[in-house]
Amino acid sequence: MNAKGSNCIVEVSVDGAQGRLAVGIMNMRQALELPEMPTVSYTHPDPAKAAAGVTMSRQELAGFVARH
Repeated sequence: MNAKGSNCIVEVSVDGAQGRLAVGIMNMRQALELPEMPTVSYTHPDPAKAAAGVTMSRQELAGFVARH
């Protein structure tokens, strides 16, 4: 992971019975170091897409990091 990619900020959320609950805001490296959980989602690292509510799975986030 390059320095630019690891500094992008994402919001980590857990999907529950009452909808999405924000857990924290962290860089992508920290987000990918969290334990794997099926109910966790991540905002898109692109601020415009994140503002539009676009979320990603752990696999999609890891793929984004690998490409950037």
